Amino acid sequence: MRIVCVGDLGVDRYMPGDKQLPGGITANFARQARRCFEDSDEIQIISVVGTDEDEAATALSSVNIPGIECHIAHLEGKTPVQYIEVNDNGERNFTAYEPGVLDRFEIDKHQAAVMEKADLIMTPVYWQIHNVFDAVFSIQTNAVIAVDFSDFSTDPDFELLERYANRINIAFFGLTADQTELIEGLMEIAVRKNILCVITLAENGCMAIADAMIISEKAVPVTNVVDTTGAGDAFAAGFLSTLMHEGNVKDALQYGAKIAARTVQHLGSVPPKKPLVI
Repeated sequence: MRIVCVGDLGVDRYMPGDKQLPGGITANFARQARRCFEDSDEIQIISVVGTDEDEAATALSSVNIPGIECHIAHLEGKTPVQYIEVNDNGERNFTAYEPGVLDRFEIDKHQAAVMEKADLIMTPVYWQIHNVFDAVFSIQTNAVIAVDFSDFSTDPDFELLERYANRINIAFFGLTADQTELIEGLMEIAVRKNILCVITLAENGCMAIADAMIISEKAVPVTNVVDTTGAGDAFAAGFLSTLMHEGNVKDALQYGAKIAARTVQHLGSVPPKKPLVI
């Protein structure tokens, strides 16, 4: 199976100490996917970095690893940077974002050919990456297309979802349990457009709307939450690895919750290779 991850590759800068770690939704997902999918599955990433040596090297270090095939463009300018503050309870706050070269990234012929052969394409969307998101849907492919609507909680764009609904197979949303109006709106679209909508609700678990049915799963308890950065990316990797191979939504929710729980127990978007106890 070929899994192609298309989107952002960057740096997470933790403030106020200015600690620099690899980041980017697409890169986080790719690294987690390499751990969650079967060894025989191909994980590939399509993205861009800038010419700032330190930041670009940090970003690339996360995906230049065995088992991930990189198709990374290099453009003059800055690598994307996400500024993060972590509260005492482990909740991360995204305080600022510098997209850098991401706003000039265009998918080239080689990268398009990679996408055309994919079995699964995973891509995020938030307002600074709409140019890449639109480019993804310009590619003709028979792949299952999964989308992480990463800023839907704060900037719900139902118009964008409707525009591409006929080509989206699986959509991920990170919301809170009290955002009932958004959840109801997503339920309506999921049924009408036949999209598998997966909603994570932090400590309140997760749910999927599939075939007009709601399937729910509890969150995995974690005693010490250190940093919630990358939890949604981890969940998506765990969910899709199970769904694509086994086709069982309930099992996929359970595995996604397990991988997310491992991730929040340490600083940074991807845990150490040695699994953490949950």
